[in-house]
Amino acid sequence: MRIIKYFLILPLAVSMISCSLVKTAYNNAPALVAWRLDDYFDFNDAQKAKLKPALHELHAWHRKNELPRYVSLLNEIHDDLNHDLSAATVCQRIESIKSHVQTLQTQITPIIVDVAATLSDKQLQHLQKRLEKRNREWKEEWWQETPEEQREVRLEKSIEFAEKVYGDLNEKQINLLKQVIAKSDIDPAIIYAEILRRDEDTLTILKALRNPASSYEEKSQLVRAGFERMQTSPNAAYQAHIDTVTQLTCETIAILQATTTAKQRLHAQQWVDDYKTQFTQLHSQ
Repeated sequence: MRIIKYFLILPLAVSMISCSLVKTAYNNAPALVAWRLDDYFDFNDAQKAKLKPALHELHAWHRKNELPRYVSLLNEIHDDLNHDLSAATVCQRIESIKSHVQTLQTQITPIIVDVAATLSDKQLQHLQKRLEKRNREWKEEWWQETPEEQREVRLEKSIEFAEKVYGDLNEKQINLLKQVIAKSDIDPAIIYAEILRRDEDTLTILKALRNPASSYEEKSQLVRAGFERMQTSPNAAYQAHIDTVTQLTCETIAILQATTTAKQRLHAQQWVDDYKTQFTQLHSQ
């Protein structure tokens, strides 16, 4: 299911990527997705042959249908950056991004169903080991020993992202981020428990998709239900936590935007325009 990550090139998702690399990455998306998935599953030649045309078809659909929607969203964000924002507006933009995710999930469901039916026990074991490795890397990056260390990492990443958008932050703005982070601890244990839940859910679904007695629609429904659980987790503690974090993120962005100078807002609009130009050109190719 991590195929989504490699096709959903949205401004917030690629904010840490140089704009000059977006076009190259997007144009090579089918090969990059295939390579990344192979790292997780260790596909055989027949599976690679099945996956390749499906990814190219998905890519063509995405270029034609989704890139114009991205440009429309970027136009809205460009206008937002010209004035102060409410937290509600920021959350609305986040919901727009989620709608792109859901649209993509619908499109990739047939690919998942078709390829999963061919997976071997050995490949699922390979996937499980790869997920365990990824989870260890996540813990190293996000789960520090003390809350103070966790706040330092969050502050560093928050400043890095904000300066990608606005350019250099002033001392007042950095202190603002420090204050927000200091009073809003994110619990890595809750997030990690959700990561493990999703991993288990994914493996359970993939195993079920190999059942020849299940109909295509039954298998598709299994995948759709898995995506729904990603959007709204059955883990109540995680869902409450992430809803709080999302609301806080919206409020923080709105507060930070209110402190920005004319120069910083111009920088942010240019940042958006650069991506808009890239997506417009990609759509026309």
